[in-house]
Amino acid sequence: MTIQHVAPTPVGKLLGSDLRVPPYQRPYRWEPVTALQLLNDITDAWRDKSREGVPYVIGAVILHRETDEVLNIVDGQQRLLTLTMILKLLDGVDGSPFTRIPGNPVALVWNALSQRIDPWRKNQDGLADLKTFINDRCQFVQVVTDDPDEAFRVFDSQNYRGKPLAPHDLLKAHHLREMRGESDAMMAAVVESWEAVLDKDLDRLFSTFLYRIARWTRGESALEFTAQDIGMFKGISRSGAVAPSVRYHLAAQAAIPMLSAWAPGAREIDVRDLGRTRFQIDAPIPAGQGFFEMVAFMLNELAALRREAFEGWEDFASYRPDARREGGEIFAEMPSRNRYRYVSELYIAALLYFTNKFGTGEEFDAARRRLFAWAFTPRVEHLRVQYRTIDKRGQGAEDTASAFVVLRNSSSGLAVHELPSSSKQYNNKTDHEADLSAVLKDLGAR
Repeated sequence: MTIQHVAPTPVGKLLGSDLRVPPYQRPYRWEPVTALQLLNDITDAWRDKSREGVPYVIGAVILHRETDEVLNIVDGQQRLLTLTMILKLLDGVDGSPFTRIPGNPVALVWNALSQRIDPWRKNQDGLADLKTFINDRCQFVQVVTDDPDEAFRVFDSQNYRGKPLAPHDLLKAHHLREMRGESDAMMAAVVESWEAVLDKDLDRLFSTFLYRIARWTRGESALEFTAQDIGMFKGISRSGAVAPSVRYHLAAQAAIPMLSAWAPGAREIDVRDLGRTRFQIDAPIPAGQGFFEMVAFMLNELAALRREAFEGWEDFASYRPDARREGGEIFAEMPSRNRYRYVSELYIAALLYFTNKFGTGEEFDAARRRLFAWAFTPRVEHLRVQYRTIDKRGQGAEDTASAFVVLRNSSSGLAVHELPSSSKQYNNKTDHEADLSAVLKDLGAR
């Protein structure tokens, strides 16, 4: 099972194939400006007489041959659908049935393209030439494989317009591969849930919280989450699970759901605690569906913690603590409080790690106070707080105690009280963070 075919293919020939969009693919998401830019690029190439007869290559399209006739689109569906709309508009097709759907991305792009193309219809000969140019001289580099894993591996390494795939996009592709054998309905549900989350929220979940926690708990620097770091979130595969540690974690994952039906002393287990038990930050997760369920849990957990973390200290949050996840951005920041961004992120990351290990029982409020004081102390120690300062504090560099290392090596949440309780206020002629200094003094941080 290998790559069967790699060759330049005219757009007309490709669109004439039996192409299918598999249920796990993301829906059409292009903005009108992106579609118009593609149309502009094509028409510029069409009008460029110095390149007459030279093919215009749009990019790569990756296809998985499901049968002799059927080709599943792994990468390229956004461009293929946009080109289909352009050709239909050049043919004068009426797209009103779907343009009446409010907020439909296809409708928005169709309307934008229609407004650009309608004036050209006065010159029918020109339209015919443009259609011929698109069908015959615009080309894709067509990659066809009979192995879906191979198709996704090629997809992982591709980019369009020089924009590389984000690390979380690569993780999505990896874990979808691990779901091979699952039903189409299951894969479609997983993709729909993933696509309902804003890209910026997925990026911050991994780069600002999970990646930093994973590095800081080991006393390592966490400067930037890149595609080279996704191995720490690839999880463990059920196939070839022979190592004792792998078998242990797979068995634990299978057993944890039974905790919802049993608890010591007939005490009901809190739903969030059950999720924390299953998705321990320090422990690997099963690759595939387990990864997507972990992401959904962590997004909800962060949304809840960000509301709970700053109770009594709302003025020092870099975001609106009362913001809800439903229908909006989870990690929306307030520009007017940008000076608190890095210390807020450090605090939330530490609190997420604490609650993931020890829950939100009797020790939670005391831990919340201790971690707030530990994370926000740099804000009164320095006139300017840059990320490198926070990174050093998170990893415990330069003899600075790390909350993450302390908590990782502890079996009790009481270990949080081992964090240092002194700080020195930045000294200048103005009151530097006087209100915050007062809060930290009240918390015993000075």
